[in-house]
Amino acid sequence: MKGKTLGLIHTSVALVPVFQGLCDRFLPGINIFNIIDDSLIKSVIEFDSLNMLTARRVIAHIGSAADAGADHILVTCNAIGSAVEIAATFTNVPVLRVDRPMADIAIKTGNRIGVVATLKIRSFFRFCEQIALNKYQHRIA
Repeated sequence: MKGKTLGLIHTSVALVPVFQGLCDRFLPGINIFNIIDDSLIKSVIEFDSLNMLTARRVIAHIGSAADAGADHILVTCNAIGSAVEIAATFTNVPVLRVDRPMADIAIKTGNRIGVVATLKIRSFFRFCEQIALNKYQHRIA
């Protein structure tokens, strides 16, 4: 029986050894492959946002990972997260943005949420605002 396969999509080659080490430690026996496209983050930085062309390319990479046999897909850059959420609706393979689990835990456990980011990207700050709104709605419910 074939083992499970995780497709990792990165915006920097420097992330490959980091995530390989994490996968080796926490996901032993899982097959891993990487798709790397540093032009995605360069575009986000240049335009200070995730534009439509770059979002389409993210969606295409996620489709390629599914076509390559990924049972699960993890996108390791939060700056392209909004495209990841859109792409997840176009595939039968579970797709996760790297910051989603952290955000979900912050909503459930924290009273105040702080964010440290390497880039000041508008789409990421909208994600943080959405998290804060979700936190507020959880208190009302």
